[in-house]
Amino acid sequence: MKAKFILIISLAFSSMVFAQGKNATPDSSSSAYRMNTIFGCSHGKPHIPLGYFVEFDAGYTRFGHHNVFLPGISAGIILNHHWTIGMTGSFIGNPQGLHMHHGHSDSTGQQNSSANLKGGFGGALFEYTLFPKSRVHVSFPLMIGGGYMYWSQVHYPNGSSKYYHPFNFGNSFFVIEPGVKMELNMSKMLRLGLGVSYRYAPDPDLKYASENFINQFTLKLSLRFGKF
Repeated sequence: MKAKFILIISLAFSSMVFAQGKNATPDSSSSAYRMNTIFGCSHGKPHIPLGYFVEFDAGYTRFGHHNVFLPGISAGIILNHHWTIGMTGSFIGNPQGLHMHHGHSDSTGQQNSSANLKGGFGGALFEYTLFPKSRVHVSFPLMIGGGYMYWSQVHYPNGSSKYYHPFNFGNSFFVIEPGVKMELNMSKMLRLGLGVSYRYAPDPDLKYASENFINQFTLKLSLRFGKF
């Protein structure tokens, strides 16, 4: 009788242990249990979505009182769909450079009538995008870098005609350009953007140009290709 009682107690205890093991919460290594984190989870290792892009843009701005066409190109990586880090550059796209009329005397005492300004600027690009998966969204680009501009040639009056002389007066400068841009998701790999930015160069020291010659707003139309 005593042996039967012990056998019944043992079987009951075994059944309880089996039932508890069957209904227990899976451990963290099973696929049924995942910890939700900001960047997602994969076997305990954080995963940050990584994308890339190449962008071509056409800008309109002014240097002093002169209209300037500014084509440019940018490229970089996109972190977690929101943060962009890359490089960008723009240059004076006017045919033959930016043609400017002015007068001064060179070392030979000859009077200049006009000159062509060429060059460009660029640097590191940082950008934050709000609601990047929405069809229409807004981003805030910031460019920090430098530039170089120079007079490519000077046109000297010579009676009724002109002759040309190579001219390399130029200077490098620091530039910063914050902006805001509205983008439209055309497809998974293409975005159309329209933005405005302000270019500021504190001390360009460009010969024959005013101190605030480069400081101006720019309107840009852009096409961005990549994995967003």
